[in-house]
Amino acid sequence: MMRCIQALVVAIVLRVVHAALIELRELDSRVAKEFERMPEGLSYAIRTGHNGPSLYVQWDGRELKRLAALAAPSCALRIKSMPLSFQLFTGQMGLAQAYARHAFTMGGEVADVMRLARLVNLVEGYLFPKIMTRRIMTDVPETEVCFLRAYARIALGFLTGKYKLSK
Repeated sequence: MMRCIQALVVAIVLRVVHAALIELRELDSRVAKEFERMPEGLSYAIRTGHNGPSLYVQWDGRELKRLAALAAPSCALRIKSMPLSFQLFTGQMGLAQAYARHAFTMGGEVADVMRLARLVNLVEGYLFPKIMTRRIMTDVPETEVCFLRAYARIALGFLTGKYKLSK
């Protein structure tokens, strides 16, 4: 029962992370800069636990598409268990702490891994309250726009079906 609840929460957070990346690309210059430098066709896979929820995205040069699966992602992040995934995606543990605990494995080019880490840090700065980000991040990035504006755009995007699976 607890694993099912954790998996549901992680699945929701993964969807929100994808939505936040799309919206923050238009709202935050640092996110936009990361996407400008991203090679076309770059893909990321984030897998959680054994048979847990996953997020597969690919940059096509114009937009970050969410896919049902990826055969060979450019960069793959595999979190070792659902409890660790839950801690990571609910802000109980930061990316640096998860790395120190060997909570995940990474595959791909170092530059692509670092780009993902920078993007995740920026997203966390908007999605998590400041009190939480100070606890899980060594350097909390300043937000360029009000977090409420980001949340409103994400909510509107979900209501309009903006973040659907690409074919």
